[in-house]
Amino acid sequence: MNQQQELIHQLSRQNRLLKQTLGVSAAGLAILLLAAAKPTENHGKFSEIDVERINIVTPEGKNEMVIANHLRVPEPIVDGKPGKRSGPQRPGMIFYNALGDENGGFIFDGKTDEKGRAISGMHLSMDRFGGDQQLSLGHYESGGTMESGLNIYDRGLKKDYADLYDAYDKAPAGPEKDALLQKWKDAGGQQTNRLFVGKTRGKSSAIILADAKGKPRIMMLVTPEGKPTLNFLDDNGKVTQSLPQTDAGTAAVAK
Repeated sequence: MNQQQELIHQLSRQNRLLKQTLGVSAAGLAILLLAAAKPTENHGKFSEIDVERINIVTPEGKNEMVIANHLRVPEPIVDGKPGKRSGPQRPGMIFYNALGDENGGFIFDGKTDEKGRAISGMHLSMDRFGGDQQLSLGHYESGGTMESGLNIYDRGLKKDYADLYDAYDKAPAGPEKDALLQKWKDAGGQQTNRLFVGKTRGKSSAIILADAKGKPRIMMLVTPEGKPTLNFLDDNGKVTQSLPQTDAGTAAVAK
């Protein structure tokens, strides 16, 4: 009889422990489920941080802005397709629209050439939807000269000219390749500068207005010596009229 009582006591104790274990597990599971259902926001505060790249993303994971060193700048994305960034990689910030396509950025660089002269620049650009830059603000130094100013450009949509350039790039030298290059230009692949406002490499302050081919037609200049000039140019870049009245044939073009 005592053995039976001891067995019943052990079973009762094990049953209580099992119930307690199940109760704790259920409570823990409920806490985990509530924590998972509730959106969490992590807010950190740092005095200093070293990082090679920062991606600002949407809740879905699309880039809205990327800040990166020159080795981690992402390739451009237009119409959802990645491309290749031309020229040397530079550090900066890349901006994206709601579709995830690149729509502008800020890049910079600075070093010296073999003669100790600055090769430097800072460039802020704003792209058109589905295309390349339409406006830029920049400062550039090379070969002992400087240029600083605002530029406004003409350029087509990449969907209209990207395939043409790929075909041109792969074509062997000859008339067909030349024809593909012209088609690429006609489709808006070649960037043309329509407006410049700033200081030229000739050290003149200037406003330069160009036609759709990028050829300057009106140039308003003030030289470093303080001489103001307003020049009107033809399709070949020849000054046809200059104010104040001077010999139009010898009027200087500062840029």
